[in-house]
Amino acid sequence: MKIYRLSALFALLTASLMLAGCAQLPFLSKKPEPTVVVREIPEPAPPVPEAEPALPEPSPAPPTIFTPPVDRFAVGCVLPLSGRHAEAGQRALEAFLLSAGTFNPRFSSPWKLIVEDFQDSTLSVRAAIERLAQAGNVMAIIAVVGTAEALDAAQEAEIRQVPLILITSREGVTQDKEYVFQHFLTPSQQVRSVARYALDSLNVAVFSILYPDDDYGAEMTALFRSEVQKIGGKVDKAIPYGKSQTDFTQQINEITDGRIQKQKEMYARTPEIKPNLSLPFEALFIPDSHFRVRMIAAQLAFYDVTNIALVGTSLWHSPDLLKKDAEYVEGAVFADSFSINSYLPETNDFIDIYYAQYRREPGNLEALAYDTMEMTLHILEDQAVQTRADFVKALLSVDRHRGATGMTSFNGEHVAQKTPFILRIRNGKIVQVK
Repeated sequence: MKIYRLSALFALLTASLMLAGCAQLPFLSKKPEPTVVVREIPEPAPPVPEAEPALPEPSPAPPTIFTPPVDRFAVGCVLPLSGRHAEAGQRALEAFLLSAGTFNPRFSSPWKLIVEDFQDSTLSVRAAIERLAQAGNVMAIIAVVGTAEALDAAQEAEIRQVPLILITSREGVTQDKEYVFQHFLTPSQQVRSVARYALDSLNVAVFSILYPDDDYGAEMTALFRSEVQKIGGKVDKAIPYGKSQTDFTQQINEITDGRIQKQKEMYARTPEIKPNLSLPFEALFIPDSHFRVRMIAAQLAFYDVTNIALVGTSLWHSPDLLKKDAEYVEGAVFADSFSINSYLPETNDFIDIYYAQYRREPGNLEALAYDTMEMTLHILEDQAVQTRADFVKALLSVDRHRGATGMTSFNGEHVAQKTPFILRIRNGKIVQVK
């Protein structure tokens, strides 16, 4: 019994000594690392002692524009596929697809076209550019837009730093823009080409202008007057008319210095003698539609104002110009960037493949869309073009690209420098003369 008690007492003392030893050797036990937990605090934190004055915060770094990684095989297309211009948007899309080799059975096209419909809205066009630049990660965007939406599209592309090629007639849309380009025969290029052709080939130096009293008419009149002065010519008179006007007797009398009224009086006195009408100008510039031009030309002929050249813009370019009273526009001259009756081999090749695919002849818009996509994909075929900045640099280097719309260069400019087709009406047909 005594031995049992002594044994128990000895065991108790041994255990106590071991526990005391562990308490004196903390380095044998490793403490866990603290974990930071972020959570909302429901109650305000208690006040803390006043801290030492903090050092001034360093100036924040300038904001960095987020540029997502791009898919160099992806090209964005912004088009009016619904609304009043849906038909034009659909035709441009067909040309994009044809240019990208979508229907070529001999090889699989590597290109991915991401299409956005902007529905004739400036807000929608901005949203479309943003989606393509950010979520679509496209290398570049081609947009077919009207003059109302062009500036909004350009501003959004500049913000997103995505290359944008605009197919639009609006002047000045690329001004102060690094990422925005324009591929179109601009109004200034048109009037420059027809004014020079009239001077060099028709020996015309004195012009008058009949123009619609709207923004387009005023713009084209100012551009034409400026170009004529540059080449050493003269504009005698510029007379406006109402947009819905159908009788141009007053305007014709004004540009002829009242000669048609005098001619009427002379003819009334001596009807057997037709007086010869002398005019103060040699050519008449009319920046209006083919429908209005036909009407004006017929009335000019009625008043014997026929010994002049008629000069116009791409708005004249329509088969309807020749449907009625075509003899009154015989010899008329205008400029455009495309013609079915062109003598250029690249133009004829495009017409053939377009007709083979869609069973109809292409127009000016389809040709511009085709060439724009062709230039874009030609740049992307170069493996050295890996970023959007690379694309901008390459596009600025495009020089004398031959396509359906003739020769196109950028040469460091953001507006395409195009050689216009000079078109003239000969024997009742629209033919290319230069």
